[in-house]
This record gives sequence, C-alpha cells and structure tokens, in this order.
Amino acid sequence: MRKLVTICFLFIFFIFRVNAQTTSNSGYVINGTITGIDSGVVRMLAGNRSVIDSAIIVNGKFAFKGKVDFPERRAFMIMPGNWSFRGFVEDTVIAFNIDTADAMHQYSNKIDYPIMWQIKETGSELADTYTQYENETGMTDYYSLIRRLKTAKKDSLVYIKNELDTIRMQGPGKQKLWIEKYIGQNPSSLAGVYIFNEYCNSQADISEVYMRTMMNQFSGAAKESPYYEALNKKLPTLKNKVTGNMASDFTLQKRDKSKFTLSSARGSVIMLDFWASWCVPCRKGIPYWKKVYAKYHQKGFDIVSISDDRGWNDWIKALDQEKMPWTQVIDEFPSKGLPARVGVLYAVRSMPFFVLLDRNGKVIIASDDEHAVTKKLAEIFPDRALTTKIRTALPEVPRPRGKSVSKS
Repeated sequence: MRKLVTICFLFIFFIFRVNAQTTSNSGYVINGTITGIDSGVVRMLAGNRSVIDSAIIVNGKFAFKGKVDFPERRAFMIMPGNWSFRGFVEDTVIAFNIDTADAMHQYSNKIDYPIMWQIKETGSELADTYTQYENETGMTDYYSLIRRLKTAKKDSLVYIKNELDTIRMQGPGKQKLWIEKYIGQNPSSLAGVYIFNEYCNSQADISEVYMRTMMNQFSGAAKESPYYEALNKKLPTLKNKVTGNMASDFTLQKRDKSKFTLSSARGSVIMLDFWASWCVPCRKGIPYWKKVYAKYHQKGFDIVSISDDRGWNDWIKALDQEKMPWTQVIDEFPSKGLPARVGVLYAVRSMPFFVLLDRNGKVIIASDDEHAVTKKLAEIFPDRALTTKIRTALPEVPRPRGKSVSKS
C-alpha cells in the first residue's frame, strides 16, 4: 500500500512538472490575489495604454494566460476604481500579490487614480532582480516613507520629509553604481539591460559617451533584446543635450495652425519648454516662468513651449487658462502607440524639461531643473543695475602711472 501511494505521488509530481514546463515553454500564467477588492476587472495594458487582455476578479483573485516574445514590465488597471500597478510578464508561472492599502492616491479633475508602486511578485527572474535593485538602492525605503506620510503625525513629518530628500539626492548615484556593478558581472542579463534602459529614461543628464560605454558591455540575450534596441535609438538624440552642439531644427503647428520653425527664432536666447496640459508640475511652474520671461524678454530672451498633448482641445483649454505670453506649439505623434516626435528628438524623459539655446541655436544647458536654467540666464543677462551699484560702492583705486600696453 505504501509503495502504491509513493508511485501515485511520483506520478502526480511528474504530471505537475510536465505541465509547468509546458506552460513555461508555451507562454505565461499569472495568478493574482488582491487584498481590498473582491470583484471587478483587471486590464493588462500595452505601452500605448490599449488593452491587451482582461481578467475577471472573483473573490479577490484573477488569472491571465498568454505569451510574450521577451520578458517585459506591463501596466495593469483595476476597474472600477482606476487602481493601477505594474508587473513583470515572462513565459513562466507567475504570482501577483497586490494590497490596495499600499496605494498612493493621486487626483486629476477630482478623480482618484490610486497607484500601487510596488507589488509582491514571484516566479519571474526579472522581477527578482528588479526587487533586489530596489532594495539595494533605496527605492523600497522611498516608497515605504511615502506610505508613512499618509498617517504620520506632525512630530514625525519633518523626519520623513528629510529622509525622502536624502534618498532623492543619493538615489541616482546609488542606482548608477548598482547598475554598473551588475552589468559588469552579468553582461548577458535581460534584467541588466532592462534596468539600464529604465535608468537612462529617468535621468536627464545621460551623455552619449557614457551610454555607448555601457552598451559595449552587453552580450548575448541582452544585446538581442528590444531594450538594447531602444538604447540604440536613444543614442543619436543625446546630441541635443550636449553643451555646444547645434540643436536639431524642427517645425510644429501653432494655435492658429500656422507653422513655427525653431531656426527662425535665432538671434534670441531661447528656452524650449517641454510640457503638457495634464502635467501637474508643468502647470504649477508656469507662474515662475512668467516672472522669468518678464525679467529677461526685453534683453533678448524668449520661450517656446512644446506641448505633449495628444488632444488638441486639451491643449487649447490649457492655453486659455494659463495665458502664457510666449510662443506655443504642439508636438506631433507619428502613430497612436509612439511618443511625440520632437520630444523623442530631444530625448525628453520626463516633464517639465528645459533646453536653453544661445543666439546661434547651440545648446547651453538641458535639464529638468528650472533653477539650473535660471542660473544660466542670470549669467547670460547680468543685472547691470546691481553691477553698477556694487561698483559705485567700492572705493576708487588710483591707476598706476606709466606706459600703456598696446597690442601690436
């Protein structure tokens, strides 16, 4: 009897292993559990936010089956409620464990769009490596502190905000070191090229030389991946961020449907302002730029705002509300699933983003830091009244008598 039970157990185990291997070879299975939502629909989204697949939530559980060419991180939306999260999908058996208590609530037009920045995922090698990356570079601590803000008492708010500021300052450096070490040890890893591509998308000051140096280390599966291909496409756009390079010319439509060409504005110091009506930080920064514009416009400074809006009416509505007194144009989208043409040309990773050009159309600075841009403007347009005041306040120094020196 014991022998029969053992044989049955081995047979069941064999069937399980064969089934798991068949699933792994033929596609993915995602088994999800959600704490806080018993029913609804989970939508798996493509990069252009179109729906790839949907799964019904029953008693807080859902499942997906499918196939991917390469492991990738996909966005998911839970309806009703606009809950969103991201998870890695690769051809194997994967488990998602989602807790809505971890959501960060963001509002647009009084509608809540809660985001779960981190979920517990098992079964994906890419997810395992990415979790290690987050843990060792401070990102996990950052999300934890953000969640603590929701319930923090006044006496701990200062501490939490200081900790967040520290992680923000140190984060990019830690990420850079982690990525360099990991790629050096794992040059063919899909996780390495994925994380490096994500890092390049998030950093405004990546140089062409640095990116090329890192890309030369990849081999095997990493080099054959779409993430390596994406890095290759970014390389030529980085020249528009290098100080002293001639900025790429472009032509876009203005509000009245007339055409604006960047090279027609040469002769002035131009700031390209990449923004969108839906970008909250962009809209909040407009009063600041109105003051900067008023201060320097008569001295030869101008702004060209380039909207990332896909909807013309959304852009017009924002223009009517904000009443910005400088040139406004709207970017073009080659297709529904692709990003904006000029935004790609200037390697815009996030918004707002600024590119300051000299009177000849050469790049002075490209940055997402408005203070770095205005510092450059202060150098270009020094306050003459202040300079005169300082000079007149200084005691006059007698000039030495002697022969003047002339240039031959």
